[in-house]
Amino acid sequence: MRKVADVFKDNESTLRLMVYSTSGQEVYLFGYINHEDGSSDWEKTFRNLELTYEYAQKQYGVERVDWNTVPDPLEGCLPDWINPVRVKGQAFGKPEPGKLETLENGEWKEI
Repeated sequence: MRKVADVFKDNESTLRLMVYSTSGQEVYLFGYINHEDGSSDWEKTFRNLELTYEYAQKQYGVERVDWNTVPDPLEGCLPDWINPVRVKGQAFGKPEPGKLETLENGEWKEI
């Protein structure tokens, strides 16, 4: 499960949040300094969704109704990107650090 929300407090450099929860594991909260899809600028982990939502509300003014569901990442893709993005070569056991690729029209293209 993944959800995104815009930040409403004026004094924060973080403009967008994403919550990512996998089955029964830690919950990740990603923060972004802009609204475009991309790598997160920071992340925090929480024991459960309730604590994550409470933190987002207290620190960033994000209420439960502000969260919008986005699709879960495809297998092997980075969870902090909305669109399918993966490390180039990782699917073949030869990752190329610093190089990413995205799925466009059914084909992986370097970005």
